[in-house]
Amino acid sequence: MEQPRIQFKKLKGFPKVDEEKVQTVAFLEAATEIVSVLETFGKLFSPVISDMNGNILDEIKYEYLEDMITLNVNVDNFAANALLWLKRGLQLICKFFENIFHDKQNTESLKHHLQNAYENTLKPYHGFLVQSTVKIIYSWVPSRTQLIGNGAAHDENLEVLEIFLPIMRKHLNRIDILLKKYNLDDASKP
Repeated sequence: MEQPRIQFKKLKGFPKVDEEKVQTVAFLEAATEIVSVLETFGKLFSPVISDMNGNILDEIKYEYLEDMITLNVNVDNFAANALLWLKRGLQLICKFFENIFHDKQNTESLKHHLQNAYENTLKPYHGFLVQSTVKIIYSWVPSRTQLIGNGAAHDENLEVLEIFLPIMRKHLNRIDILLKKYNLDDASKP
């Protein structure tokens, strides 16, 4: 039996959200892991991977993401902008896997799950050309079996996702609130 492209149990995942602040290193390591998941989708996804990797900040001098933002408001919004786009990309991935997780019919084609995730996360920030390119990418999404396996491998991936996704979502929501608090997530800004 062919191994699934993703084995969520092998991912370290996002740190628990018990603390008041998000640790920069732990968050960026988890984000890097998630971007590596996209690499299993194939070469057509290279632009997405490159874009997200470009937004994984090298701002390790700040122990917490919140400090990186609050200490640089109105000084240098480069880190905030990179974090904004990283958050948006991670929201797409999170929504995509939430769609897969909640699909009780275990639909083999994942195209509609990616389409729904894109329309609810990144589409409002993309122009016509990028939107047209993304439509092409829909056709190249691996199947459910290719991506998360079947049988025991599939069930194991879903068990891990049940824990993984809520923690990821909490981090993304915290970052979303932080960026909006400092007016750094303006929907009109591309």
